[in-house]
Formats: sequence, structure tokens, C-alpha cells
Amino acid sequence: VGEESLAIGEGGILCTNDREILEAAIAFAHYQRHADQLTLPRFKAHAGLPLGGLKGRLNQTCSAMGRVQLQHYPLRMAHIQQAMNRFWDLLEGTPGLRPHRPHHAGGSTMGGWYNPLGHYLPEQLGGLDVATFVDAVKAEGARAGRSCNSPLHLHPVFNDADIYGDGRPTRIAFSQNDLRQPPGSLPVTEALPDRSFGVGWFKHDRPESIARHAAAFRKVARHADQLLEYAKTTRRDQARTK
Repeated sequence: VGEESLAIGEGGILCTNDREILEAAIAFAHYQRHADQLTLPRFKAHAGLPLGGLKGRLNQTCSAMGRVQLQHYPLRMAHIQQAMNRFWDLLEGTPGLRPHRPHHAGGSTMGGWYNPLGHYLPEQLGGLDVATFVDAVKAEGARAGRSCNSPLHLHPVFNDADIYGDGRPTRIAFSQNDLRQPPGSLPVTEALPDRSFGVGWFKHDRPESIARHAAAFRKVARHADQLLEYAKTTRRDQARTK
């Protein structure tokens, strides 16, 4: 459940009408007193023991808040969905930008639109890098960001950290082979931070405000050549100064 449309403090709610998903959640995150709720053989055989060991249960106050807010969730979700689609509709056809959302005809939604992103296509903007694009959009007064996480397979915690004091990185402490993945091993994953950007999310469908935000993105995309020329001039001037 997206926290933007259903705020209940620290915690989360899983809503499903699929029995297998329900029992999988119970088996991995709840145990002992919930064992009698397991009916499927693959889960019932392990009743009373945590398959995943996760105890992320909500406290009672947050649970009560969540139950009340569930009454309003469909309407809130519809407002956010309409607002976010309005934003992306206004940017439809803008070079270098492509929406990240379900197809209109699919009947699906993105719920609370947690951390909404867009696809960035630098090849359509003369190679303008996403960091420069984002900075320019922010200068126009709209919300934008580099919202894609760095690839985890390259993170030092996974590759260099000796967590348990074994004298070598924990990831390879008990292996005869170096299992670490160097840069270039997952090219699609590694390209994502440079081919995506974060946008603001709108709780309410306010056409004028959304239009102003969309106009900022559209303006920057349509003037990418000027940004590229400015960057080139700046680099040339810096080189002369040195």
C-alpha cells in the first residue's frame, strides 16, 4: 500500500484476495499464534516456524488508523491516479521523456505512485545528461530528482565490507571463487540511473499546478540544445582559465 495515499505511521498493509499470497506472507512474517491460518500444504508443513524470520507487525494504534483509512483509500488512490496521469498526458510526445505508468487501456493503476519515475532518453536530447536536465527543471521551479538507486551489485557494502571480521570481504569469505560482479557485468541495470528521473507526485488533481510542473519539464527538454551549448562554453572557459 503506497504510503502517500494511506499514511499510518510506521508500518504497512498487504491487501490480497489470493490465498497463496496471504499464506506466504503469514509464513514468512508471522508464526506461532498465526499457524492455524495456514491451510496450503507447502506452508502448513512449516507451521510454527518462521520461513523468513521477519517480524514486521504493526502496532495496535497504527493498525486501527489503517483500518479507518482503508475506507477512504479507493477515492484517494483515484485522485492520485488522475493527477499523475494528467501530468504525464501533458508531457506526451516531449522528446527525451517517456512516462512510466500502466497503459490506459489496461485497467491497472499505480496506487499511491510511491517514488514516481520517468524514462529519460538522452539520445533524443543530443546526449544531454540526466543530472543537467534535472538541475535545469529544478531551476524552473518544478520538482525533479535523481531518484533511481545506485546498482546494488556495485555497492561497497556487498563487495568490500568485512562485516564479521573474517579478514576479507564477507561476500567472498566462504567461497573459493570471487563472486563479486565488476562494473559492466550488468549493463542494463547500471544504465538505469542515467536513464530515469524522479518527478513530483500529486495527491490532488489540481490542473493549474500540474500544468506548471509539466511546462517546466517540457521547456527544458525543448531547449536541450541550449543547455548543451552552455555546458560546452563553460568547459571551454574553464580550460582557458587553467
